Amino acid sequence: MEIIAKENLVVSSRVRLARNLEGLPFKTTQKGAFDALADTIVQNNRGFKRVSTNMLSNEMAQGLFEQHLISREFLENKSNGIIVTSEDNKAVIMLGEEDHVRIQSIQIGFDLDKAHNLAKKISNDLSNEHKIAWRGDFGFLTSCPTNIGAGMRASVMLFLPALTITGQINAIAGQLSNQHITVRGVYGEGSSAGGYMYQISNQACFGKTEAQIMNMVKGVVEQIIVLEQKAQMGIYKRDPDAIIDGVLRAWGILTNAYMISSAEAVDHLAMLKLGSCLGILQFKNPHILDDLFFLIQPNTIVSADNRATAILERDKIRARRVAEKLGQNRVK
Repeated sequence: MEIIAKENLVVSSRVRLARNLEGLPFKTTQKGAFDALADTIVQNNRGFKRVSTNMLSNEMAQGLFEQHLISREFLENKSNGIIVTSEDNKAVIMLGEEDHVRIQSIQIGFDLDKAHNLAKKISNDLSNEHKIAWRGDFGFLTSCPTNIGAGMRASVMLFLPALTITGQINAIAGQLSNQHITVRGVYGEGSSAGGYMYQISNQACFGKTEAQIMNMVKGVVEQIIVLEQKAQMGIYKRDPDAIIDGVLRAWGILTNAYMISSAEAVDHLAMLKLGSCLGILQFKNPHILDDLFFLIQPNTIVSADNRATAILERDKIRARRVAEKLGQNRVK
């Protein structure tokens, strides 16, 4: 059996930079406090657009959270928050979150460098036109002490089914905590690892340069990938028939169900992704399963289709969309 491709295990890379305006209190309720920041970002980055949080419907806001584009804390600031996004949603800037500015740059696959370059460019745009809170002895000043310094979180989302199934993930997370690396669920601290997806990121910034943080996270991710590759080959070798049967059953349900809940769909999609890693199934777009994981969430469906306000209707729409996408992408 061939080694599981690294590309199948890395879902996305993300760099987040926290910045604050000098002299403005954290979590300010001042009207228009972030208008000038939004103007700077839009004017310096072609195709970027802005929207105030008070203009978002609850379903739209929750949908953005489900797609991993905004945080839970940002959802709480409906009075003066602003979200600025690129056309492809690879750059998402929250103005008025826990910090005044949370720049997020997201790339498909294992590409922290590209994510960092875009985030840094936006940070520099803001620093050129606004007074950003910074001190020579501390670095960037942030609302959370763990962000002081570089104000940076570098994270990689990994698909780790075998390490989860074999129970190794908890021990790994404990060991990494001693190295100032955290392992969290897909929606951050306290969330579960739905679909066997985990965020691997640095815990603190103080005393480290951005380059040091990037290299630390990259090195840990490479080590975890090797462990997952070995674990997947191990569980397949022990009982290949059970794995193949589970994958094909998941395919049968997802392509034939008349209605399906998001929780059940996520479980079966994770099984299909494991099957894709092991070569049991092949897809034209290797990231279609990752995309579906987020696109089938309840509020994401509602924001795209106003008929889906009832749970039953959502379950029907979800079943149709999943079956259609899978049928279009499977390599026969």
